[in-house]
Amino acid sequence: MNNTRCALVAAAIIAAGSAATAETWRHGVVEAKGDAGILFMPVRFGEKYGVEIDMVQFVSSTVPVKALLAGEVDSYSTSPLVGIAAMAEGAPLRFVGCNWPGMTYNIYAKSDITSVEQLRGRSLGVSGPGSSPDLFAREVLHASGVDPAEVQFANAGGGGDRFRAVVAGIVEATATSSEYEEEAGRQNVNVIARAPEVTPNMLRNCIVTTQKAIDTKGEALVRFLAAQMEGHAYAMEHPDETYALAREIAHLPEDDTGPEFIFKEVVQYSAVTPELEMDVGKLQWNVDMMQRNGRIQNTFDITEFVDDGPRQQALELVKQQ
Repeated sequence: MNNTRCALVAAAIIAAGSAATAETWRHGVVEAKGDAGILFMPVRFGEKYGVEIDMVQFVSSTVPVKALLAGEVDSYSTSPLVGIAAMAEGAPLRFVGCNWPGMTYNIYAKSDITSVEQLRGRSLGVSGPGSSPDLFAREVLHASGVDPAEVQFANAGGGGDRFRAVVAGIVEATATSSEYEEEAGRQNVNVIARAPEVTPNMLRNCIVTTQKAIDTKGEALVRFLAAQMEGHAYAMEHPDETYALAREIAHLPEDDTGPEFIFKEVVQYSAVTPELEMDVGKLQWNVDMMQRNGRIQNTFDITEFVDDGPRQQALELVKQQ
């Protein structure tokens, strides 16, 4: 869509919003933790754009896509990998933005494991086959010359549960958010791999919706994306408010330093992109990587599942505010 058309559509949305009741947009995310301040900040900007954002939390990154296909949410923001798996089976899903493309994940291991090579014969907790933790761990193993078949993969729940499982000795290693790195130091848990260094093409969070939602709720989608843009930009410019919101949403104690750590890492790696740009080249790499790891049978052209039109309209909408 050209810039003139985008501007006209954005102007029409603004005019319609002045007289319309805010439409609810249900958005799925994985359980709130130290990153919640960034992910939930857009809710505060929904009213400005005439949309009520209802955040729905899931315990695993593999669940939101099922909820989206069932019509229980209008979109979700989590690892693009589960969406790619559904797209490979013909699901009518569309990428409409990437709000956290920088992968901020670590491999954590018990104190006697100091390298990825030492994971041979050990248990490693993930959230399910084909999930972001699962495939991140497999790519890390490949990069270190370890056959994933030499490692015992175990379903160990959500991100926080997986980290606690290592601390408790239930599993010997796990792949989860880097926000637990400071806690790892206090719990005698080692960080043996970091995503930005080992898997720079993996993406952490992209926004996925359905073709049906684009066709029937397109205006609400544009408003939702505009709120996402402004909310993420505000979060990155107001760290103290972002920390406080993370603690409120995730019910974290005041001495939990996860929100500060994840924020600093996001800044360090420019991991959050308020304008929701989609790197099609990296998305295609993830498709090919999933095929290489046997999670999808055949690779495919990801551009068939990318719709940048709503994002372009949202950019124009934000500019006019």
